[in-house]
Amino acid sequence: MMVAQNTSKNSPAAIAALTCNETDALLQVKYTITKDEWDSSRPIFDKPFLYLQGNELRYKNFAKLTDYEACLPRDECSEVVVGGLPTDAYKVSFDGKAVDIGREFVFDGKNPVTSTEVGTCAKPPICKDTEALLEIQYWGGYYNYNQHSFRVEDKDGNTVLHGEPEGRYSLNQTYACLPKDDACYTFLIGGAHQRDPEIPPPTYSVFFDGKLVRRSNSWLFDSVQFGGSCKPLCNEEDESVIEFFMYDTDSRYSKVEYEYEWDLNVTHRNSPATVSSGGFPMDLASPRLLTRSCAFQRAAAHPSTSQPQMWPGK
Repeated sequence: MMVAQNTSKNSPAAIAALTCNETDALLQVKYTITKDEWDSSRPIFDKPFLYLQGNELRYKNFAKLTDYEACLPRDECSEVVVGGLPTDAYKVSFDGKAVDIGREFVFDGKNPVTSTEVGTCAKPPICKDTEALLEIQYWGGYYNYNQHSFRVEDKDGNTVLHGEPEGRYSLNQTYACLPKDDACYTFLIGGAHQRDPEIPPPTYSVFFDGKLVRRSNSWLFDSVQFGGSCKPLCNEEDESVIEFFMYDTDSRYSKVEYEYEWDLNVTHRNSPATVSSGGFPMDLASPRLLTRSCAFQRAAAHPSTSQPQMWPGK
């Protein structure tokens, strides 16, 4: 990939344009922000940056803010990420044509980080009349390694979609056409790390049949049901649902099978009782994200879960 940068101090006429070969097209990111606008839009930390194909440019001050040019393959999809600036502070063009700024995510509390695709990018599948399109968007935030996994289960608990997105400042989009008649699905997501409030968080969005189901950038574990035939997980008048989540990072690297065991204890009129218990047998094929849910009577009940214990397999 050929890359050239032009300083915003120079006029475009004074700069020789980058020439791309026949299979590439010119990407241009031009900054239109002024010094006063820079000063008024900046928080104390989180310097603005441009991120492309694993290369990151940090702009420590306004003098470092430079226009950017690169030759990128026409027949590949490239993701251009700009963070820490108002979306009207820059313009993106590819192959001589203006490109709309893409999706926005939380960055520094004042300005967003954006993900814009250029080139030949995959399009969502066209579903049958009896199906609805499921789209899961996962924004990796600051982390450049896998820290979360998600899956979608049908009403019988079968996994119909699974993902372990990776990539720092990268938008992962997963699509699936799912039956929509008499259907109920559950989206589950979790990870091993609490997010640091000082750095841009990961974000997920779930769309089904063209409608937003849920979007969140503040979670360690989460779940949501969607579909036209979903029923409450409990009697909402006098019951509550407890969801148990665990994220295991050892099963894929352990040569010994083991099992996690758990108990749900409820104290009713000062008399404790175990209302639910179970285990998670673990081996090399086990999912990282482990979940269970159950309902209990709210009246005079004080639920508690025991610390999961790991037992070697026999």
